[in-house]
Amino acid sequence: MTHRAGWTIAVLLVGPAFTGGAIAAAQDSQFGIRGLGTPGRWESVRSRSTGGAFGPFDPLSPLMEAPLADLGQLTATAAGYTSTRDVVVGGTTTPLRTTRFPLMSVAGPVAPRLAVAVGFTTYLDRSWDVILRDSFMLRGVLERYRDAIASDGSVADVRVAAASRLSRRIAIGAGLHLLAGSTRMTAERRFDDSTFSRVQQSAEVRYDGFGLSGSVLIGVAPGLSIAAWARSDNRLRAKVADTTSAVTDLPRMAGGGILFAPSPSARVAASVAWRAWSRAGAGAFDTWNWSAGMEFGPRRMPIRLGARGGQMPFGPGTTAPTEAAGSLGTGRAFAQGRALIDVGLERLERRGGGLTERVWTVLVGLTVRP
Repeated sequence: MTHRAGWTIAVLLVGPAFTGGAIAAAQDSQFGIRGLGTPGRWESVRSRSTGGAFGPFDPLSPLMEAPLADLGQLTATAAGYTSTRDVVVGGTTTPLRTTRFPLMSVAGPVAPRLAVAVGFTTYLDRSWDVILRDSFMLRGVLERYRDAIASDGSVADVRVAAASRLSRRIAIGAGLHLLAGSTRMTAERRFDDSTFSRVQQSAEVRYDGFGLSGSVLIGVAPGLSIAAWARSDNRLRAKVADTTSAVTDLPRMAGGGILFAPSPSARVAASVAWRAWSRAGAGAFDTWNWSAGMEFGPRRMPIRLGARGGQMPFGPGTTAPTEAAGSLGTGRAFAQGRALIDVGLERLERRGGGLTERVWTVLVGLTVRP
């Protein structure tokens, strides 16, 4: 069998994963198995602790470029997440666990009215492992077997961004996005009857794509700002052994937010985002997502609260799965503000097509200003 044939078989075997005969043993969300994967969150720990509401206004979140214009010095940031999830399918609950390091960037001013940033974040998570139990008649005997199908990898979004403050009230930005990554796909069939040989096939799938984004940040009045952003990605090309196995259109996206800061120790924000994932083909859905959050207390050690909700682009049913989450967090500055540690906790629930996920995620971020 060729590598391309092995990839095709793996994809076909995944189809029944939500029909009740599958036992999930994956790291990432089960809602990404029958689609391109699970979309990443383009937010720093600070923003995610507020439900994502501060994402359009946070220069360390790779969602918008315009806030970079207000960075006063060179800044580096990174984030790590650890999640424990319970997956409920057909009355059976399976516990899963994953650790990810989905964000890192370096940004700072390079001229009086110009700032740049370079970094990466997760575009799609594609790590999962499912086990299917079934049987068929072979020479008049019912033979039971187990299929194990696994994918290990992701698609990263490598971003180069620039922003400029045109005036006291207006800042603009733009970004170039290179999508790259790979997954290791394996498919194995093992019969209960040990006299049958085990059959296994594996292939490495590599991905590439390209995107452009732009954003604007406007100060409407003292303490009140609005933001808007848009992004267009072209396609995700999958290659196996230097042969293109699939080309999938990627979504166009747009969103915005509002931030109200009545005092230096109190800030509230809300945001909304639309993504046209239906361009990816049958079984994909356009999504709307919203978030609202607040940050209060001294900037040296603030308290953050937030909530978010909306839809996911892929799932086992005929309608878009839904998700809702609540989060909280704080941060602590050290070394005269040159180092900052952010921590957060998020509780997430996803539902759709008879599948439910309940997830606890611990968030840790480190920011350094040399």
